[in-house]
Amino acid sequence: MLGLVYLSQQKLDSQSSEKQPRIVTTTVAITDVFANLNMKLVGVPSDSSLQKVPSKYHNVTRVGNHVSINWDNLLTAKPDIVYVDSELTDEYQSKLKEQKVRMKSLNFQNYESLVKSIKYLGRKYDRQKDAQKLLSRIKIRNVSRVKKPKVLILMGMPGGSFLAMNSKTYLGDLVKRAGGEVVGASPTSLYTTASSETIAEANPDIVIRLAHAMPKQVKAAFVTTFKQSPYNNLKAVKEKHVYDVEAPKFSPTANLKVRQAYNQVKRWLDQVDK
Repeated sequence: MLGLVYLSQQKLDSQSSEKQPRIVTTTVAITDVFANLNMKLVGVPSDSSLQKVPSKYHNVTRVGNHVSINWDNLLTAKPDIVYVDSELTDEYQSKLKEQKVRMKSLNFQNYESLVKSIKYLGRKYDRQKDAQKLLSRIKIRNVSRVKKPKVLILMGMPGGSFLAMNSKTYLGDLVKRAGGEVVGASPTSLYTTASSETIAEANPDIVIRLAHAMPKQVKAAFVTTFKQSPYNNLKAVKEKHVYDVEAPKFSPTANLKVRQAYNQVKRWLDQVDK
């Protein structure tokens, strides 16, 4: 009888272990989702000047980020699975494969992709109630406008260059959902080198300038550029509808601050749609 009890307990422990794999997350956005699903993690990304992991994981092993991966910490955590952003798989794939560690990519390219990823994780780890609660919290409603304000979205890079973001990017998708039209970018590429001629021709009503990293330096570069032609002649500049944004509320990919970001974009569009 004692033997049967012992074997039954072993089986329960084994099942529990299967339900609670050792998970490492590699971006703050992914970590935030796991925090809201009340999941235990054995490794999380390091904090940056713009983004920090949830406080519940402050004592969890830090594994760096895609720019500077701390492989020693990541592998010492002995993960069963490592979750990475689908845009960053190249930085992790070969090393994890070599170490026989399973990797799973999550698509956070836009709002719809974020919703699908949350639903997937809720099903996989039997956290459907937590997932539904989270989805209710980040739900946004599309806006229809008779006249769509034209919006240029630029992502500034360290060094002074910047890229135009199209309507399929995270911020471009939010602009579309808020009833705007994304201009000045290629419809086929998420990010393209900004063309002065294309931007001047589009003459946007609103310009959103995103600092991907080093926000002070990027903003300074934007200010210098926008004092020059053709940027200083844009309608958005003349009517003071140029907005500088940065993480954590705004970022190149979706995160759980989507409702705050969307509401802000919507307010900007409301100001020119009167």
